Amino acid sequence: METNIEFREWSDERLPEVLKAQALSFLRIIWPEGFTGPNRFRDWTSHPDLRPHHLLYAAGSQLVSHLEIITTTVSVGSESYVVQSPTAVMTFPAFRGEGWARRLVAAAVARIDAGQADVGVLTCGPHLADFYSRAGWEIAPGATILAGEDGSAQISDDILLTRSAGPRSAAFKASLREHPMRVADEW
Repeated sequence: METNIEFREWSDERLPEVLKAQALSFLRIIWPEGFTGPNRFRDWTSHPDLRPHHLLYAAGSQLVSHLEIITTTVSVGSESYVVQSPTAVMTFPAFRGEGWARRLVAAAVARIDAGQADVGVLTCGPHLADFYSRAGWEIAPGATILAGEDGSAQISDDILLTRSAGPRSAAFKASLREHPMRVADEW
């Protein structure tokens, strides 16, 4: 029997438990380092302070592909910027290669472009940079990402990609050439 796969979106507090549980299970497998120490039994996909907004494809109660957009503040040089970022992008193996994640990234781009952020940012491993570039994200060449508190900040191995979303986007991108992007925590 063929089941229809449908696009859905929810605020974090309205995400149905059955879909949240599947997303959390997948996250635990794909990014186990986010579920260690005090976060070993965490019950959130992205910290609630980041105001996650979930975009997904599901067949009934079965999760097919998931993405969430978070909103936070980062600093570059002496300036702070409100950014929106897609994160937790994943597609269950049985559905890979069918374009579900590509569609979710396109929906996220539309939402970020219509939002109130200063700039869209995205961090990913080098092997995913081309995927996001095809969706309209621009690699910030040579950009450095510092994650963590000042005394314990770590340089991230991720690539930084940006997307102009507001009038301050150009200043953000120009400042990245001289200063690292500082985030409280990697997302």
